[in-house]
This record gives sequence, structure tokens and C-alpha cells, in this order.
Amino acid sequence: MDLRKDLRGLVGPHEDGPRSEVSGDSLIIDCRGCRYIPLPGSRECIRCMVACMCREGGTDRLVLRTGRDTEISGRAGRAIKEVASLRRWSTPQERPSGRCRGCQVSRYEVLSKAWDGFPNGRASDLASGIVSSIPDREGCRECVEATVRALRQVDTGLSRIMDEMGGRLVQ
Repeated sequence: MDLRKDLRGLVGPHEDGPRSEVSGDSLIIDCRGCRYIPLPGSRECIRCMVACMCREGGTDRLVLRTGRDTEISGRAGRAIKEVASLRRWSTPQERPSGRCRGCQVSRYEVLSKAWDGFPNGRASDLASGIVSSIPDREGCRECVEATVRALRQVDTGLSRIMDEMGGRLVQ
């Protein structure tokens, strides 16, 4: 039992987001203790729902647990699930090792920055900055080119999801 993790749950937000768990076909996110007001269409809630779904896995429904539970399902639930899937495949789960560890244009660093800006902005806006900063080492150009392609795919995927939602993912 991790006592430190349990105590964090009593005093406020977690470093890695609120507690969440999958129960049946629902992802239950414990919003109690969150420093934001749980408004499902707000930028903060969408970021949090996507992060929790990335961590726990995809489900058909989300439940925001507060004094009064809020359920997100249907088109909105599918949109969160698709964005979480897009984030999972695009962002490496572990920091790079070796010489890539300190590289500011590594796929991990660049895509982490892109997702930190979600849902504001476009991921591919970072592409021009990294192309001009390619280190002069073997394999770096290929890595940066793959990262630029990933940024474009993220934007394409987010645009498709937004179009399916009627152009409105965030309130």
C-alpha cells in the first residue's frame, strides 16, 4: 500500500491528475479535490479526461465524480476516447535514453509540448521550430522528420474529431 499516494488523495490534486479507475464500461474520474470546477466542456476538464483515459484505457462512458456525478457518453464520450487514443499512439510513454535524453527536439519532448497545449493551438505549429533545430548527428534528421509527420497526423486527427463534433470540442 502506497501511503503517500493515499494521503495525496486527501489533500488535493495529484501530480498526475485525479484518481481514476475503470469500472465496467465506465471510466470514473474523481474530481473531488480538483482545483478547477468540473465543467465537462471546459479546456481543463477535457485535458483531464483525455489524460485519465490515456492512463486507464478507453471506455464508452466517463463519469466525473463530484458531489453530483456527471456522465459523458455518446458523441462527446467517443470524441474523448478518440483524442485519448491519438495522444497514446503519438506520445512515447518513456523519456528517451542515451544521447536523445537531453535533446529538445526529440519526439518525446516535442509531442509532450504539443499535448501540453491541448486543446489550444495546433500541434504542427511546433514543426517549423524543430526543423530549424536539427542536431548534426546520425539519425537526428530521420527522428525529427518522423516527429514532424506525427505532429501533422495529430492535427489531422484532431481536425477530423472536431468536424465530427460539429467543430466544437471545447466550450
